[in-house]
Amino acid sequence: MTIDIPNDELILDAELASRWGVTTRTLARYSNQPNGLPYWMVGGRKYRAVRASAEWLASRERKPNARRAVR
Repeated sequence: MTIDIPNDELILDAELASRWGVTTRTLARYSNQPNGLPYWMVGGRKYRAVRASAEWLASRERKPNARRAVR
């Protein structure tokens, strides 16, 4: 089930988990982190905004430190 909101759409927590190939438990862990994955409770069900969730995930990308050149 989807709910349209301006510039985004809300989908059920389980549906986002299946799109990302993770479990709902993983999404719950992401939500509990400081500035965690955003969610909305609507009618006792947890929904996630598709675009906002993708932006949150992209903001967590880290690049490893460059390796030192061997002399």
